[in-house]
Amino acid sequence: MKQIYLIGCLGFFLFPFSSFAQIFVLDAASKLPIVNATISDGDQNVLKITDERGTFDLDEVKISQPKKLIITSIAYQKRNVDIGSLKNIDSIYLTPVVYDLKEVSITSKKYRKHLVGGGMTLMHGDNHYGTYGYEEARFFPNEYDKDSEIIAVQYFVVVKQPFQKKTKVDLNNVFGISVYEANADGSPGKPLLTEDILVKAEKHAEWVVVNLEQYHLPVPEYGFVVGFKIFPASFYVQKNGFVKSEDMVTPKLAIKTYLRKSNDAWRRNLIRNSRWQKEDRSHFGIRAMIAEPK
Repeated sequence: MKQIYLIGCLGFFLFPFSSFAQIFVLDAASKLPIVNATISDGDQNVLKITDERGTFDLDEVKISQPKKLIITSIAYQKRNVDIGSLKNIDSIYLTPVVYDLKEVSITSKKYRKHLVGGGMTLMHGDNHYGTYGYEEARFFPNEYDKDSEIIAVQYFVVVKQPFQKKTKVDLNNVFGISVYEANADGSPGKPLLTEDILVKAEKHAEWVVVNLEQYHLPVPEYGFVVGFKIFPASFYVQKNGFVKSEDMVTPKLAIKTYLRKSNDAWRRNLIRNSRWQKEDRSHFGIRAMIAEPK
């Protein structure tokens, strides 16, 4: 018995702080863990990725001897943390960032607005489309005068509710938007937006309008491509922690089920950073607004 007792004591002194080496990365608003957050050093070298509990091992990070850590995650402000400050804390909080929707209002008489991409009404009975970790996109050819600008993009987003009606769930209906210069074949080329823009769909089955006037995006030679990003499954975490279904928690892009053939739809896997693939379905849930000189 004495030998067992001594071994136990020795183990305690050899590893006295092993249980305190875990650092939590949490949402500053909801206090929920942030899964797959990236922990990098000052030279942008990735050191760790947070696990399903939103934690990373501080001792493993210290092996690289970084002076500071950079914590990043989709839809959150980047956080710089001095490695020495982690001696006294066990949690790092990231502030969520969601785009503030602004009304599109062109006041100058020198421009006229064009809504492109179809003016049809998308009803609740239409199909909807979207997969974790994928980006859907629609090509718009250049049919406008010189000096025309892309001033807004629109998405008809369907927000599905959970089937457990008695369970209160705070759905994370955030999606990412993107605008690309089109290549000659209509595929997405160079990004026209230099920053990530994330939008939250506040209502079910309505057009979400994103004002882009401040970016002064000219219509490129071959046209442009508008993207709709649905993030990896770990981004859509629920407060009560029950098992999620993709159909329950992600915002969806509406499409017309009877208009299947299309020459303007593209798709790619964000997680694998794969190449764009041409799609056979019509992305009528994506529109754009152009300001054209009179």
